[in-house]
Amino acid sequence: MRSLLCVLLLLAVVGCTTRSSGPATPEQAALAAAANTDIASYHLRNGALESALAKIRQALQQNPESVDAHLVAAELWSRLDDPDRAEGHYRQALSVDERTGAALNNYAAFLCRQDRVSAALEHWDEAASDPLYNRRAMALSNAARCITDRNPPSADVTAEQYWRRALSLVPDYPLALGGMVEWSLAEGRVDAADEWYSRYTAAAEESAWGLWLGIRVARAGDHAERQGRLIERLRERFPASEQAARLTE
Repeated sequence: MRSLLCVLLLLAVVGCTTRSSGPATPEQAALAAAANTDIASYHLRNGALESALAKIRQALQQNPESVDAHLVAAELWSRLDDPDRAEGHYRQALSVDERTGAALNNYAAFLCRQDRVSAALEHWDEAASDPLYNRRAMALSNAARCITDRNPPSADVTAEQYWRRALSLVPDYPLALGGMVEWSLAEGRVDAADEWYSRYTAAAEESAWGLWLGIRVARAGDHAERQGRLIERLRERFPASEQAARLTE
């Protein structure tokens, strides 16, 4: 809430400056667009889609070259079930800067949701190839998750390859470590899953998903005592979680 108040204050300052000195300068317009983009993002996170749409349209009028504004607009139109408009904004963001890691990563996620897996992987690979992009491990993990979830029949690469590439960049990256646990379980490599899970728990904060993953590993390895401890922990720490609900199935 404090950050939103700061953004509103910035908009007020820019508005006052504009009214007192005539049309906004490019710098003032860019500041106002950034502020309106932040407000649109805030509304989007809170499900106020109509308010988000009004603000992001204003932001794009103020600065049509704002990559951040186009990315928020793309996510908004995706939420409004208009994939054509969403993709248009992703493409516009990349036309402004074709190597923007965030745009490549977000566009790839959109393509994956549209079952365009090959195109999605190309964009994640491009994001991961940029040494200045500080979320390369996340992009590679997203690619692995896309392959796992969509299971494309013609994929030339495996989820394991992407998980391992992510770990070559960040050896203690929780998403990739958890992914290797899941991959090992799917391949029937229970001992490997156990080893990967030990690394995962050392790197990740405790979560319902992580405890459920441990339960699956313990069950696969026939470790009844450990499984019982993890079940008790899941019920105690995350009683309202989806994973806790699965215990009664």
